[in-house]
Amino acid sequence: MQDQTFIRLAFCVTLASSVAISCAPAESDSNNDGGGGATATSSVSSASGSGGATSSGSGGATSSSTTVAGTGGDNSGGSGGAEPTGSGGAGTGGWPEGAIPMGNAPVPSAGCGKATTLTTKEYTISSSGQNRVYYVDMPSNYDMNKPYRLFYTSHWIGSRWQDVEGQDFYFLKPQLEADGEQAIFVAPSSDGATWQEKDHALFDDIMALMNESVCYDTTRVFATGFSFGGMITYSLSTNHQAEIRAAVGIAPANYNIWLPEKTHKPIAWMHTTGMNDTTCPWVSNEAQQRGAKFIALEKAEDNGCTIPTNIPTSNGAYSCYDFQDCDPEHPTRVCTFGGGHTNIDGNPNWIPIESWKFFKQF
Repeated sequence: MQDQTFIRLAFCVTLASSVAISCAPAESDSNNDGGGGATATSSVSSASGSGGATSSGSGGATSSSTTVAGTGGDNSGGSGGAEPTGSGGAGTGGWPEGAIPMGNAPVPSAGCGKATTLTTKEYTISSSGQNRVYYVDMPSNYDMNKPYRLFYTSHWIGSRWQDVEGQDFYFLKPQLEADGEQAIFVAPSSDGATWQEKDHALFDDIMALMNESVCYDTTRVFATGFSFGGMITYSLSTNHQAEIRAAVGIAPANYNIWLPEKTHKPIAWMHTTGMNDTTCPWVSNEAQQRGAKFIALEKAEDNGCTIPTNIPTSNGAYSCYDFQDCDPEHPTRVCTFGGGHTNIDGNPNWIPIESWKFFKQF
């Protein structure tokens, strides 16, 4: 494992953590990186600006490629469409699965309108016959009648929820606060170094409890994670499209993680990959379709996008490619840059900036 020092966004508080990062199988990752790729060793004090200009729109073709160099600009969400006729509550409140339009009215969870006993702290839940721990970060001045966004954030290999909380949930929390927004953040811990098949059941169990216990928007549940956290995020995205509105994988891979039978239903998706990442590379094996490139192609196909002959990538400053002609409700984006295996790049760190821009369009 390698020591990393992170400087928290907006708070300038130094967090020292010992991190092992790998896309190797659980059987071989106890004392090594597995992939041998670069890890994030730099320290960054990142502003909470909104990133470069982008437009998500409400349908039609998106721009084919955008290289973002500055920190200004704004974000424009879709205009939505007709609202559901269902009565809300748990689930999607009358929306056909996978057809929730951009900018839809919130659909409250069953916990809305009820006083909650949850506060910001660690909790234990019984899942698959085990006691599992997870952390909940509640909004300050929580309003039991306001359906908040909910972020499900998964840690990297060999770490715990404390490491994700120490990074302000992949630096997303300061991004929201800079926009005057608050959300509920959930960060579970794996059983051992890596995420496994039973962690799908853990997601289901935690979300069932959250649905009854707190007020959140059931159509704005988001998932994200780095490295192995990005891999479980990808794994969940392949069969939880009805529960997860959009997901961002940070340096993910599509192998050495348990995958369910894929439904290939659409889901809004974004991921980031350093083109010099040898741990979770863009292409690990072309013939076997292993690598982040094939996650992008799979999601683009599932989301009805036009598949380009070659996905534009960048081996220098980061560039985000928006697939064209996707389902209006399911934007699909991949951001590449000339770096290694990291969730911190640039000053300010563009990865949480672009992640929040992607999430907040819904």
